[in-house]
Amino acid sequence: MTRSTLLVSAFLFGACTGTGQEIEFTTDIRVDQASANEDPDSFGTQLCVTEAGVVYVLWLDNRLDLFGDKVDIWMNRSLSFGDDGTWLEAPVKVNQGDINKDGPGNVWNPDLHCNEQGVFVVWEDDRDGELQNHQIYFNRSTDNGETFLPDDILLEFDDDGTTMSLEPQITGFSQDLFVAWYDSANGAYDIFVTSSNDGGGTWRDTIRVDSDVPAGSAYSARPQVAMSDDAEFMWVAWEDARDGNADIYFTRSANGGVTFDDDTRLDGGFDEVDDPPGAADSFEPQLCTDNLSNVYVFWHDSRNSGNVGARDIYYNYSLNAGADFFFDSRRLDSDGRGLANSLYPVCAVDGNTAHVAWQDNRFEGYDIFYRMVEDGIPDLEEIRLDAGTAQGSSNSLDTIIDFHSGNVAVAWNDGRAEAESLAGNGYTDLYYNWMGGDTDWDTEDDYRIDSMFDGQSFKVDFNFQILGGQWYAAWTDGRAGTSDIYFQKFDLGVASNPPRLEDFQ
Repeated sequence: MTRSTLLVSAFLFGACTGTGQEIEFTTDIRVDQASANEDPDSFGTQLCVTEAGVVYVLWLDNRLDLFGDKVDIWMNRSLSFGDDGTWLEAPVKVNQGDINKDGPGNVWNPDLHCNEQGVFVVWEDDRDGELQNHQIYFNRSTDNGETFLPDDILLEFDDDGTTMSLEPQITGFSQDLFVAWYDSANGAYDIFVTSSNDGGGTWRDTIRVDSDVPAGSAYSARPQVAMSDDAEFMWVAWEDARDGNADIYFTRSANGGVTFDDDTRLDGGFDEVDDPPGAADSFEPQLCTDNLSNVYVFWHDSRNSGNVGARDIYYNYSLNAGADFFFDSRRLDSDGRGLANSLYPVCAVDGNTAHVAWQDNRFEGYDIFYRMVEDGIPDLEEIRLDAGTAQGSSNSLDTIIDFHSGNVAVAWNDGRAEAESLAGNGYTDLYYNWMGGDTDWDTEDDYRIDSMFDGQSFKVDFNFQILGGQWYAAWTDGRAGTSDIYFQKFDLGVASNPPRLEDFQ
């Protein structure tokens, strides 16, 4: 047995020091439930938690084709807020395939939505035609993930798989569902949407919502979606290169997805530096709403660096459900314009207030920064959230934000163990910070999520959500040799207690 295997075994089953003193530490819950003898590589983790405390964790793996390339979508779930011992003994397969065709196809890029009605999944699938193009499929479970429909549902009309459809995004409210993706049906990618008002039993005709002329003449991609709580409004934002470099575009439906307004560009403006259409790249839009009338869109933008340097964070805001936005987009980060990389903003909205976080290398290594925006106006102060390490001393990446019941939490993947020479292998660990009620952001320390030795396994596909006063996390982890799916949860303000490597040496 290798030294690393010994360490993992001690971690999983508990251990004593050389003096016989028991070591106390927390343990993560592995939920992919694969056989120890035929352990597949699991990846692409996603997490969804309902208000009733049903926790769904989804991933892809090749357990049915261990020596081949085919992967399937799998799901495990807990009916009791993710407590250990409440997960299914074996995961459920989500994609069903088509036995009437040569093979069930391969799958990519699943996305899920869950609520009191069930759990709903969309993904890319190449079962149709001979070109191995990807099509968008859907399935659902209305019995808390016990079973899925026996037949997957194709959400587009390209039955023969003649074009490529990518990166579906799904959202919903009760029985109303909304899906968007980008599709090469007309040449260059366009944005297509469809919706359902019966939990995915039937779907409306697909609608193209970008308006470059002719269709397919310019790249439109990476849609983000949201829906109002009464399902009247559906919103979409995306990257669009119709004028040269990528701009940020937006449209909405005000009648439940039957028709959509003309699209509009959001990243123009005269805040200090003009940004004509297509002049500078604007990427990675994030669409956040209060599910009523306040709509924010954030992105990172190269207008201040001539498309060759660092990005800044910009945004636009609507207070009337997307009918109108600011005339000009506005900058959020406050370091020197175009001097540092401010990237991948994430947001959560509470009424007219947006909570925004991003990764930022103004101090050399990437840190996590937060700023509040109220009625479209930024708060005076930015706050660095990865407070448990010196600024710029390590890379903090892959930012996630969530809001629930007055609490805001931000989580990230953190390289401090590598920076502090504890590991030496480039692996990261998972951390969070939070505020809510009488608790403000901790500017002196932060909170650990995973319960693994510092910097001793890779952790990717990180997901994080809060519900009431608890946080929930799921991710892909390489601690056991293959990549597996792990889950952890604690109260907000509580950190995991990982074992220390020195205790096992």
